[in-house]
Amino acid sequence: MIFTAVCDSCGYRATDVMMLADQKQNRCEKVIASLDDIDAVVIRSSFGTIEIPELGVIVEPKRGDAFITTVEGVLKRVERVVRMLSKDAESKKRADEVLKQIEEIKLGNAQMTLIIDDPTGNSAIISTELFFKKDLNSTDL
Repeated sequence: MIFTAVCDSCGYRATDVMMLADQKQNRCEKVIASLDDIDAVVIRSSFGTIEIPELGVIVEPKRGDAFITTVEGVLKRVERVVRMLSKDAESKKRADEVLKQIEEIKLGNAQMTLIIDDPTGNSAIISTELFFKKDLNSTDL
């Protein structure tokens, strides 16, 4: 279930998700090792922390900033932040290394581990096959 609240006065927007499954997981982990894995669906509640150890990336949760995307979408978010933070020569060198790693992952030439820690259990990483399965149940997650 997706919740979105928008303030008509100031335009503030808050989004969150809630898994309606019987069994929730506080930690989701998926090795991304192929092009098919790049298309896996990522559901992150506003309490979920995303970690990609191979890139040295941790995305802390922000209240009201839940999203549903794919692994590729998560990587694009990371790319935007890395580019934004690469101001000086030293950080630009590290940024270039991370961006190259991301490109190799997106091409299927390298692998990574995507981890989501969510104390509410409202985040998930779901393979494309399972996401579009008609009779999906909580044990498939």
